[in-house]
Order: sequence, then structure tokens, then C-alpha cells
Amino acid sequence: SSGINAEYGNGPVYDVHFSPVHRNLFLTASTDGTIRLYNALQPKPFQVLEPVAGYVFSVEWSPVRPLVFAATTANGTLLIYDMKKSRISPVLQIPANHSKSPVYSIAFNNKSNDLLSTGDSRGSVKIWKLSEGLSTQIKGEGKILERIAASSYE
Repeated sequence: SSGINAEYGNGPVYDVHFSPVHRNLFLTASTDGTIRLYNALQPKPFQVLEPVAGYVFSVEWSPVRPLVFAATTANGTLLIYDMKKSRISPVLQIPANHSKSPVYSIAFNNKSNDLLSTGDSRGSVKIWKLSEGLSTQIKGEGKILERIAASSYE
């Protein structure tokens, strides 16, 4: 087998998730406090997000909105990004628990597009209901993601 080596930054990478709509785009979550967006055809990330929320433990693309992804952090925050609205800042920053315990995992529900789950260090699993704006497909959004991917070559 062969592999593509991507440049990862300064800490362990805890999660990697490929886009469900673009075969070459993927996200990483790491302890350097960043979320990195990569095109698998390029060794360096084309975008580095620094949410200033401590370590980033998990990241996942929405199965229905090509420009939406979510991440979880060491200080118990659920971050939701919508690149249609902002390419650099989360549109939502939600405390995932009252104790600010690390949130290690995240998963979108592939059958119910408005549901998202998180799991934290205290053994708690939460199910979140997303707004219609974050869970309903928007016409032309795939083409915007194509443009973002194409710009990664520049």
C-alpha cells in the first residue's frame, strides 16, 4: 500500500474525517488546538482553524451539509462550523457539559440529519438537535466546497 504524507503540526492527531461529498478533502483534530483542512493531493493543510478552546479531540463533517462540520474540545466545548457563513470561526460554541470535562467523541446521525451525539470523559453521552439551517441541504453548497477544494491548489 502507499500513503500520502500530510504535514500535521505540533501535537498528536486525535481524529481524521473525510468529507462525505468530496473525495479528497479531510479534517484533522489535534492537541495543538487546531482543526486542519486538507486536500489529500497536497501535503500541507489549506486552512488551519484555531478555536482557542484547548485540545481538539474529535471532528466530523455533516452527512448532509457539505460546508458544515463539528468538533469537540478538551474544555468541554462542542464547536459547529458552517463555512458558508464563516471560513474561520464556529457559528456555535456550546458547553457540552457543566463540568467542562473533555469531550472525546462526536458523531452525526446519518439517518436523522438533525441529530448529533457527543461523548465525554465522565462517561456521558449527549444527543443534540441541530437547527434546520444546520441540518437541511442547501442548493449549490457542493459547488462551493468544490471551489474551496480547488483554491487549495493555489
